[in-house]
Amino acid sequence: MARASEVSSLLGKHQLVVHLHCDPAIVGLQIRYSYPLDALRVSAERVIRIPQDQILRDVRRHLDHLVKALTARIPPPSGPPCQDRICRPTGVTIVIQDGRPGHELPLAWLNCEEEGPEIGSRVEKAVRMDPHDFTADEFSSWDRLRQRIRGIAWVHYQGAVADISR
Repeated sequence: MARASEVSSLLGKHQLVVHLHCDPAIVGLQIRYSYPLDALRVSAERVIRIPQDQILRDVRRHLDHLVKALTARIPPPSGPPCQDRICRPTGVTIVIQDGRPGHELPLAWLNCEEEGPEIGSRVEKAVRMDPHDFTADEFSSWDRLRQRIRGIAWVHYQGAVADISR
């Protein structure tokens, strides 16, 4: 089997698929990454959990900016107007890096649940921001967030490769 340094020199950061996930049910962030090529036998997806109190201030600021942008795009509840009907965010995913064909960046989406007495059940919705939806300011926040999160994922991945090659 190849040594970690040989493997790392053959692979580039651009080959990782990295998504940032924030969910009210989990306090903190999840960085999910995978390596689409199977040569190293690194598990299909790895998750880095960052507790709320360890999130860097600039990461929090840029993430909050993007979450606000997504939240502002939540459409009004469907059906007849009702004061008791709410749409509650349930999770945000921001694509940090994805070089697979058809994945144009930046890309982010917010999942939410709409509920109210006349609906009878929860209705799941997703609000999506494609590359053309980002303002210059939102793109700047995404790019700065991308730099930080990609670095964290890459360091973690190198550790996983080193563990496998031992």
